Amino acid sequence: MKKPLHKHIGHQARKVHGRVTKYLLERDTMFATVWVFLFIIILGAIPLNLGVINPIKLGLKDFDSNDLSYSKLGKAEHTDIDTNIVIINIGHADREGIAYIIEKTATLEPKVMALDVVFDEARDPSKDSLLRETFKKNKNLVVAVKYQLDSSEKMIVTRNYFKDDAHQYGYVNFPNEDKETTRYFFPLKKTHDTSFTFFSSAILKFYDTVAYKKLIKKGDSKVMINYSRHTNQYLVINADDLLMNNVDSSAIKGKIALLAYVNTNPDDIEDKKFTPMNEKYAGKSHPDMNGIVIHANIISMALENNYIKKLPLWGNMLIAIFVCWLHMSFFVHYYLESHIWFHLVAKIAQVASAIFFMWLGIYLFDKYRLKVDMKMSLVVIVLAVDVIYFYEAWAVWMHKKFNFTTVFKPHHH
Repeated sequence: MKKPLHKHIGHQARKVHGRVTKYLLERDTMFATVWVFLFIIILGAIPLNLGVINPIKLGLKDFDSNDLSYSKLGKAEHTDIDTNIVIINIGHADREGIAYIIEKTATLEPKVMALDVVFDEARDPSKDSLLRETFKKNKNLVVAVKYQLDSSEKMIVTRNYFKDDAHQYGYVNFPNEDKETTRYFFPLKKTHDTSFTFFSSAILKFYDTVAYKKLIKKGDSKVMINYSRHTNQYLVINADDLLMNNVDSSAIKGKIALLAYVNTNPDDIEDKKFTPMNEKYAGKSHPDMNGIVIHANIISMALENNYIKKLPLWGNMLIAIFVCWLHMSFFVHYYLESHIWFHLVAKIAQVASAIFFMWLGIYLFDKYRLKVDMKMSLVVIVLAVDVIYFYEAWAVWMHKKFNFTTVFKPHHH
């Protein structure tokens, strides 16, 4: 008599369960799992410098599957415009023009102004003097600087000729190279007895002390940026419209006014950086977002308390150990009892598991703002199959030499 469908499904589920769990508590399964991580440690300690793998290594270094949440799943597509922030596009204004733009913005009474421009050296004395006086006059103006370490590893401020004339400044360095994706920032940096505040942190200090204190508590540690908006999801005002009185004061009054160069032309890469919102999440050809819009996203994240939660390293390691243990039990079952199907089943399981765990990581990131690093889990799945052969040789040798009890027998297949 033919079994009902639900019983057939239940029978197959029990068979799969048995294949996964039969060897789960075997000592060999546990030892083989340890061997996988020993292999990872040993391989990581080998100082390989093979030119042929460098492009692959560099490509993987800047790859994060969670970028798909932004670039392909439209994570930020339906986010409302942040009405706390207005961006004023200064275009290619010179120092005199920037001074006029700041003064005009100040007349519309923003709660805080921030200028994301660095000034390396003295230029025209009259224009420099005008900008210097503008900096001195506006106490709610935050200006951009950069930091670097001197020969004694002490942090010093650079890249702003007028920094001593400003009441507030913040550094705009991001902890990534120019061609890498900008995913993190440091709320502040400390070396020895010196500490400097990040540009976005300094702006928040003026605008919302509660949000500022929460951010600054994270200290000198990497904070992941939760990108919530593209450039067109902020109010962007051209300086020409501002200077010609074509802007209503309500657009700026009591808000954060960010002054910087902004361009929306995808082929214009001036002052742009790569972000996870880039439509080409791999093999990017053009950076996609102006630096000031990245700062706007950081400020929005802090004001909305919309931080990304990161599973700690020990949590990621526990997941990797558990995943490795389950897969090793499954692989050992086929290796010992159905060896003719071992390689086919193992490869299918590896591909299916890789897809599932990548999907799971993206899902948790997209729905719950939880970043789970699945890289180690994927690595152990790949290594588990090959490690079985090494472990079998060792276990059989230990059995012959010391009568070590093992499920592996000489030439069992």
